[in-house]
Amino acid sequence: MKPYRFLEEADEEFHDQIRYYDEQADGLGDRFIADVENVVAQICTYPMSGTPVPRNLRRRVLAVFKYNIFYIDTPDEVIIVAVAPHKRKPGYWRDRLKKPN
Repeated sequence: MKPYRFLEEADEEFHDQIRYYDEQADGLGDRFIADVENVVAQICTYPMSGTPVPRNLRRRVLAVFKYNIFYIDTPDEVIIVAVAPHKRKPGYWRDRLKKPN
């Protein structure tokens, strides 16, 4: 299994969503964490399994929550670029690709 890391902005949005779901109902934040962790584990095991999108990115959809995980598969690691809700403006995270990793 390949190691992974979140870009800073992706990590922040992930934790913001956890806080949001925790406020909605007991245990919902934990369910969101489990859904993300499950898909990230699948990505790290099978990095080419995601749907290719432009700019050397891939996308996987969470199983339970309506989110996409956008990531880059490098030779050494998987870089999580965004944990993107389906309702948010598409491509809002693209500026993250211009910054150094």
